[in-house]
Amino acid sequence: MDDTSEPEPETAPNQTQQQQPLSLHTLSSMRSLLINPSTPKRTVSSILETLTRSPQLTHHSLNLLSELATLHPSFTLDTLLPSAAESTTRLAVEALAALKPGCELDGETFVSLCFGPSVPARLWMLRNAGLGYRVRPALLFPVLLGFTRDPFPYVREASLEGLVRLSECGEFQDLGLVKGCYQRAVQLLGDVEGCVRISALRVVASWGLMLAAFNADMKVYWSNEVFAKLCSAARDMSMKVRVEAFNGLRKMEVVSEDILMQSLSKKVTKVGKGKETLDERKSEQFVMLAPSVAGALVHGLEDEFFEVRKAACQSLHRLTILSAKFACEALDLLMDMLNDDSVVVRFQALETMHHMAINGCLKLQEKHVHMFLGALVDCSWEVRHAERKILKIVKLNDLALFKSSIDRLLENLQSYSQDEADVFSAFSHLGRNHKKFVGLIMRETFEEVEAAFEGNEEFNSARIAALLILSVSASLFNADIGSIPPLMFSYAVTLLGRIYYAFSDIMDRDALLAYLCERSRSTAYSAANINLEEGKQQLPLSEGDAANLSSNEVMDSIMVSHIMREQKEVANYQVEQNQSLHNEVTNFTNYILDKFPGLWSMIQTGGTNEVLRSFRCLKEDLALLKFDSLGSGDALAFTVLYLRNITLLVEVWEHLHLGPANGLSSCGTVLESKLQKLDRRAKEFLSRFVGFTAEEELNILELILVTYALRLYKVETSCLSLTLERLTAIYLRFVSILKEKSSLPSNFVAELGKLLHECTSTYEASCSPLELDKCLKLFSLKQFMFHGGIRHVKAELSIPNNDSEHHLTFVSGLPVGIQCEITLHNVLCDSRLWLRMSVDDGSTQYVFLDLDRFEGSREVRKLAFVVPFYRTPKANSLKLKVSIGLECMFENVCPVQRFGGPKHELVLLCKEKQVYLSKVYND
Repeated sequence: MDDTSEPEPETAPNQTQQQQPLSLHTLSSMRSLLINPSTPKRTVSSILETLTRSPQLTHHSLNLLSELATLHPSFTLDTLLPSAAESTTRLAVEALAALKPGCELDGETFVSLCFGPSVPARLWMLRNAGLGYRVRPALLFPVLLGFTRDPFPYVREASLEGLVRLSECGEFQDLGLVKGCYQRAVQLLGDVEGCVRISALRVVASWGLMLAAFNADMKVYWSNEVFAKLCSAARDMSMKVRVEAFNGLRKMEVVSEDILMQSLSKKVTKVGKGKETLDERKSEQFVMLAPSVAGALVHGLEDEFFEVRKAACQSLHRLTILSAKFACEALDLLMDMLNDDSVVVRFQALETMHHMAINGCLKLQEKHVHMFLGALVDCSWEVRHAERKILKIVKLNDLALFKSSIDRLLENLQSYSQDEADVFSAFSHLGRNHKKFVGLIMRETFEEVEAAFEGNEEFNSARIAALLILSVSASLFNADIGSIPPLMFSYAVTLLGRIYYAFSDIMDRDALLAYLCERSRSTAYSAANINLEEGKQQLPLSEGDAANLSSNEVMDSIMVSHIMREQKEVANYQVEQNQSLHNEVTNFTNYILDKFPGLWSMIQTGGTNEVLRSFRCLKEDLALLKFDSLGSGDALAFTVLYLRNITLLVEVWEHLHLGPANGLSSCGTVLESKLQKLDRRAKEFLSRFVGFTAEEELNILELILVTYALRLYKVETSCLSLTLERLTAIYLRFVSILKEKSSLPSNFVAELGKLLHECTSTYEASCSPLELDKCLKLFSLKQFMFHGGIRHVKAELSIPNNDSEHHLTFVSGLPVGIQCEITLHNVLCDSRLWLRMSVDDGSTQYVFLDLDRFEGSREVRKLAFVVPFYRTPKANSLKLKVSIGLECMFENVCPVQRFGGPKHELVLLCKEKQVYLSKVYND
């Protein structure tokens, strides 16, 4: 009580002082207390009370409140909005942004803020309705519907997007309400602004399908209407609108077959004798909708922009399931897309065919063979992989098509040796799914394999291994193997190390070896059926043919003759396989990294959402890959971190530079959180990876420079001298590398150097926001070329014999020993590592890790030792969080001063481990 009354004498002298806002000096002092982790909660509470009770809320005080909410989430800001509501609309909205997401907003405040004079404030309210705060749907719906008539296009867009979110929140029981919203969106399909038409298409898709679901009898009718409205936008002048139209088609649940077929023909079909079976309503609807639908999908697949062609291929994912006849016709168009200039489109066409194959809609015909199988020798790894995925599940009904698939897979294997693992897997699935066809080609297959093993022909190990996989896979699951000679299984044993990956989805290596040995002794195909002298196979003529030569003897002779050859081949193969894998990962990594500069240029034109969607697709592609040898995991770890960092950079850039509401510093909490993540990930580049070339390091340093520049640009309440020091340190390192290379800096770096020179020459701890804004707009993402020398610095920490059920014991007040097993990868000799042990109450203990105590080389070091933890509390149990951190010393500043601990910030090299402790009780 005494603490809260102390400030009153300072503000009581006169009424004029009470109306004065808090000074910048006072706010800076408050911020210093807030960012200090040692500040008591009582002081934080007093600061919060002072800020919320301030007679005049300002932009700066709201920013400070936002930081308080981020740094001290246990404090609530619910009392902030009532006082802010008396201020301007702009400040009230900023106050609302400082609150925790999900707060309830009363109807009167919501309406008054939406109808205020500030357009950016109105835009923020509409964009965050249902996201940053909650409003009753009964009130939100009419407000959103009303603002679809606003004169500002971005407001109309935001209101339409709000209606899309509202449709996802719950069901509406009023048919007239749903129909009215749908019809309003249909009207806005003719809006002059492309962004409004895009949002209108989303409303048409979501509310139109909701309208169709009201009545089962009318579902097809309304679905046809929605389909036609979306198809009508397929010829829109805006590329983004066309993309959104095809995205909407992916949501269709049912469409009449005649309407679907019309979308594949530019010529409008007349209702003739073929339509006499239709009822009158459907006939009338077809006549009315046919002109809008005619050739919509054809236009999309022939569009000049690859984004539209890709979206059109994606729309066929859903549509091909609705009608078998439509799927058959659409397949012809998809086959043509395999000749597209864009890798993305070719890949998406194959992904659509894969989806069709999963649903049993893919019916390959002879006319498709050349185009379809040609993708197996495509220059793109993604395209070849997508083609092989189809071959793994599709059912081929023709022997000629099966043989052609085998030949093209072998050609794929010869042209791209890095695809070997996936090609072998495709052979395995082909054999399992087409046992009959394998039996029909077994004679010529056996002759080729036997000739290779006997030395009559050049031994192409990859081709022979593929043919053996095909033969063995056809005999799986108790299949009749009478047509497969036991000798084939004996040959397969000699290549076990190379072929077992093809069967790893159904059995392990030991199980495969046991199976091959068992089949090689099978009597179903007698050894008498093989003429060893002539080397030709003769298929069994009748059951019960006598065997004059034991199959065991045949196997033994084969094993003896080839065992020495196999040992030499395995060693050579492993070297070749590792090298090919390394080349594949390097090529794929550079393929991913090559996309970033082009995507960044789209941000300058307002395509942030499309860029973020592309990043999500790249992230999904990377998640599918797993490599563990020759630095492959290092390359992928770097690419994943690079992708995450650029994604976060784009999101921060959107907050600070794009959109019509740049001046509105709302969502301060979210922005601050993203800036902290961006700052942390920027440090990880130079801490968790080593082996950069000069060009690679310059690229990374420029990313760190733009990160710190964004941090300075955002700060308004006080100056961050520490960030400026870090920025200067990184800049000097950048310049020193440039001098060694005799290269010139980019426009962004050159302008940033001038700003830093002005700041240091005038002894100021900040830079002008306007100058920073000018500087940041010069930044452009450079092409990062991965050369394969980067190594991932990481650590593995294990606490043996400890989990949630097996606790370590301790005595309060006495140290407790914790057994740690540590493995370090690629850690440099001059690195400073610390073992961090923290408790939930905030206390932390650090233990320095001396690299001289580790065993091993630079690549891998290991150490097992007992770590004492001294701060055992007077509690029954304790949970420690233990991790390994690396001091971040490349900035050459010391922001952290800990007694007996690291003097620089730590970058964690492993995930935190939980250590469970229990107090010892005396009986």
